[in-house]
Amino acid sequence: MLVTSAQNQRVKGIRSLRLRKYRERAGRFLVEGIRIVEEALDLGAPLETLAYAPELLESERAKALVERVDAARRLALSGEVFRTLSEREDPQGIAAVVRIEDRPLTAIPLARDSLVITACQIRNPGNLGAIIRTADAVAATGVVVVEPSVDLYDPETVRATMGSLFALPIVRVPDEPALIAWFAQVRATGLPLQVVASSAHGKQVHFDVGYCRPLVLLVGNERTGLSQRLREAADILVRLPMAGRATSLNVSAATAALVYEIIRQTSCPGGNVKHDT
Repeated sequence: MLVTSAQNQRVKGIRSLRLRKYRERAGRFLVEGIRIVEEALDLGAPLETLAYAPELLESERAKALVERVDAARRLALSGEVFRTLSEREDPQGIAAVVRIEDRPLTAIPLARDSLVITACQIRNPGNLGAIIRTADAVAATGVVVVEPSVDLYDPETVRATMGSLFALPIVRVPDEPALIAWFAQVRATGLPLQVVASSAHGKQVHFDVGYCRPLVLLVGNERTGLSQRLREAADILVRLPMAGRATSLNVSAATAALVYEIIRQTSCPGGNVKHDT
């Protein structure tokens, strides 16, 4: 049955997920678009409702996605109603409601080759999404988001991940002390965890540091960077060299530069650090 009223209760409930307070209340968030819905299905995300507008589904790929979801979880909408849910100028006619899974830090499976990216108090949703996408691109073990931060499930954050949100464990921790306590817990297991912090206060250029895994990379707030507490909790403070007029990089760009140097050293043949097994 096609829903043609934007006042339909299910439609109103889905539309409310565009706001953080309703996402938190419902424990659900909305993803939109062919690629991210496909990633959610491929990676086994807890998808609860597939909303789609038959008149807007132009590709066979999109139509095939609808068929992958059982009829009980489908919600067919008119194009006009679907547009009230969408934040796109030209919607693809497919979206999904996904259950939020709050994971503990133990959900990140640590081993001797682990690489964890920790984003501390990030304020821009596009930056957080790009950091998660970078983590997925290098097959990081997981991502930790330290609160207070932009909402992990903000539509812009979700869109910027390009589906990587579902590809690796992402854990939110309430504050810095909880993160620092985790470092101690990991080391208590015998893993020689290296904590590297990106900071303008760093005395060493990131190219000159010898990295070893398991490693946690800390990146901080766009305006203020990492707090003194986290800088002191790190084993190494590194900075990116700035040769031009720009004095800093966007935090997501800086994260990518740091991560790929870590990967170069610890994953490639001839890398400078190898752990005994």
